[in-house]
Amino acid sequence: MSSPVEQFPAEPDDPDDPGRDAHAHRRRRTLQEQAQATLAKKVARAAKSHRKIAKATARRARDMADLQQWSSDPVNAKLLNPDYAFGEARALPETRGPVLTDAQASPRKIAAWEDQEVARRTVTSEVACALRLAERTAENLIGESAMFAGPMTATLTAMSAGEISYRHGQVLMEQLSFVPLEEAAQLEAELLPAAKDLTAGKLRVKARRLRERRHPETLTTRAAAAVAERGIWWEGRPDGMGTLTWYGTAQQTQAAHDRLIRIAEATRVHERADESIPEDQRRTIGQICADALADLVLDGVTPSGTGGGIQGQVLVTVPALTAMGTSDEPGFLDGYGPIPADAAREIAAGAPSFARLLTHPETGAVLSVGKDRYTVPADLRRWLRLRDGTCRFPGCTRPATRSDIDHTTAWEAGGPTDYDNLAHLCAPHHRLKHQTLWSVVQEPGGVLVWTSPAGATHRTYPETTLGPPPAQPPTQPVPPGTPAESRTAGQLPGHPPEEPPF
Repeated sequence: MSSPVEQFPAEPDDPDDPGRDAHAHRRRRTLQEQAQATLAKKVARAAKSHRKIAKATARRARDMADLQQWSSDPVNAKLLNPDYAFGEARALPETRGPVLTDAQASPRKIAAWEDQEVARRTVTSEVACALRLAERTAENLIGESAMFAGPMTATLTAMSAGEISYRHGQVLMEQLSFVPLEEAAQLEAELLPAAKDLTAGKLRVKARRLRERRHPETLTTRAAAAVAERGIWWEGRPDGMGTLTWYGTAQQTQAAHDRLIRIAEATRVHERADESIPEDQRRTIGQICADALADLVLDGVTPSGTGGGIQGQVLVTVPALTAMGTSDEPGFLDGYGPIPADAAREIAAGAPSFARLLTHPETGAVLSVGKDRYTVPADLRRWLRLRDGTCRFPGCTRPATRSDIDHTTAWEAGGPTDYDNLAHLCAPHHRLKHQTLWSVVQEPGGVLVWTSPAGATHRTYPETTLGPPPAQPPTQPVPPGTPAESRTAGQLPGHPPEEPPF
């Protein structure tokens, strides 16, 4: 499409024409007015789309609230419990069989969920898989929708009309959820007019101040309760990076920030005085703060003495050629993904707090898990951990290291304890599989096919493609009369060499 300027022919250069300047001015004025009119139309279209998003999210909130209300009905909740089909036997949770905590554990019975809990978990997992959301996100969305459709109907109405955005509605909910319900309606009525005029950020500031004045409990009381929510969270970032979030009291986090800044400032003074450090290698305050925090967290000891000798454990897969320095193929950090070859080599070089895994440069087959664990790869648990990487329920990212090993076909139903009938499931999804109408089968290659109670199918794939682990050869019988010093418990024929074969 041609621009407005291209739609008008250029004026001839004629300095003797007295009307030339006036005509050029009118032409530029017309072009500018055209541009302004086009701008207005395009902005109006964008605003209209923005209002449509608000209306759509309001519609979604109503649908989610309707789903939650339906599943909360005791009759429907009872029908979503798989034990309903057992009739009178429903009172005996063991009729559905025990839940194994992992491939090596003895069967242990876990108390069955009540009908309402089964329904809640079923709805949450269905929504999470259907919308491609994390279950915690889906759970928050359902709770948020119930809040919009219940105590915050005025906000939902404004969203339905496109008067406020979904983000503005979330800001209002964030503040209203901290006050008693009897106070929320009045606070909502006072904030809604401002929500139609302010940005979400400015609305949050206004809402926070107003909430502080109206809240029936003192800040001291609320702060004492909020301390129970403290914690840390980790999130992987692109390019081999990650973010560690610490949620603590204002005074602790601010003091920690101040200490890091002071450490960084003192360190920078020393670095600037050190002429051996090139100018382009001098660290910024932010970089020094990050390095100092890493040193304190990874190597520091608390006043009570905890932390001494405790080091973070990670698992990294290192291609053999990368470990030897002849390739820059990335390594693979368990629970994160690809990391730079230099970082993988540093880990594989012998850091005591890291487990090393070397792979064949062409096939990717496991060659070694370190000299002290060389089984290539006889340890089925470790093989499954490397294959799965995370819990194998759709959308779950909980590491395999913090998950159970589950028999896809139950052991008591004839399912073998083989690699093609085992997969990692975190504790909540392990119970979800056994105590709801979710079902799963395992296809070749470790692919799990899940079928939801609503009949939808979802496939999950292994994080790492590995060939099947070789079968363990039988233990050689010890001939009678063999000297005691020659008897090696569990020694197998073809014992692996002391050094990996590469």
